[in-house]
Amino acid sequence: MTEPVVYVEGWAQSYGSPYLVKNEDAGAVEVELVEDGGRFQIRAVPALPQSRTLVFVDGVRRGEASLYQLLDDGRVVRGVAGAHACGAVIAAPASPALFAETRLSRLVIWGCGRTGDLPAVAGGWSWESHSVAGDDPQAPLDELQQRMRNAEGRLAASLCAAGRLVVADGPLDFALRRDREIVGYVKTHRRALLEPALHVQVPRLRARERTSMFRIGDERYSCYARLVDAEPAHGPWSGIVRLEFPASAGLDAAAHAFDELTAQLPRFAGVPHRDPRAPQNLQPIGALEWRLRHLLGPAPLAERAVRDAIHTLHARAAAAHPMPGPTEALA
Repeated sequence: MTEPVVYVEGWAQSYGSPYLVKNEDAGAVEVELVEDGGRFQIRAVPALPQSRTLVFVDGVRRGEASLYQLLDDGRVVRGVAGAHACGAVIAAPASPALFAETRLSRLVIWGCGRTGDLPAVAGGWSWESHSVAGDDPQAPLDELQQRMRNAEGRLAASLCAAGRLVVADGPLDFALRRDREIVGYVKTHRRALLEPALHVQVPRLRARERTSMFRIGDERYSCYARLVDAEPAHGPWSGIVRLEFPASAGLDAAAHAFDELTAQLPRFAGVPHRDPRAPQNLQPIGALEWRLRHLLGPAPLAERAVRDAIHTLHARAAAAHPMPGPTEALA
């Protein structure tokens, strides 16, 4: 019996694995090959000079304190105080990459359709109040994640301009990115989109090669591409990413964008001594994540600010409804 081949994950263990596909999960999504006559091929892309400006967009979010409201009937309503930030890096041809606009929101989100403001406290800490209908304890944090994704989409759409191609970290959100030259950059593989006989061929990719395009549903085109050749010990899917492009832009536009990024993205591949998710986490994205987390401020200070706001609420309630003194209690 042949001994199995053993690999070690290239990503740091704290970040999990970029390849989370289950062995039995293949062909569960409606996918159709739309290039190369409907055949699956590996396409090499020449390493051409960068011809237009690339814009990298990403966001981060952080839950900073778990909250709850205790209602008169004894029910508990869960909430979360947190923040999200998004920003961009602009990489023009023959120029150093530069940070662009950043946006920050600090929120308190309540479940069960409830609302409740937190008062601003010293240090410039303040929160917008929002609500979700769901009563799942996880619902407020899920809403914080979705609001971060929406903010990324709005920023990405605002940065689309003549001569620019926007690369948004993560899959496309079509409510905000339809009809835009925005490419979704997916570095964690959770499903086997191609049928098993084709899925197992994807690791054949070499650096600056991509697969034939395929259609996912009616909204997007996609392909797999490899940034750098895999280290022998890191496994066959190391360095492979998936790109998405709106189907509304047409096949030719999608093919051009995929070829351009297959040629250009290896220049921006993460390096192991600087990024625990190298090479898939691109250097502009890694630098942007660091900047955005710095913008959120120290987590302990953010939690302390929430606690100060809650203490202020209790102090206001006590002042509005003082407890009776001993003489008043006996009267």
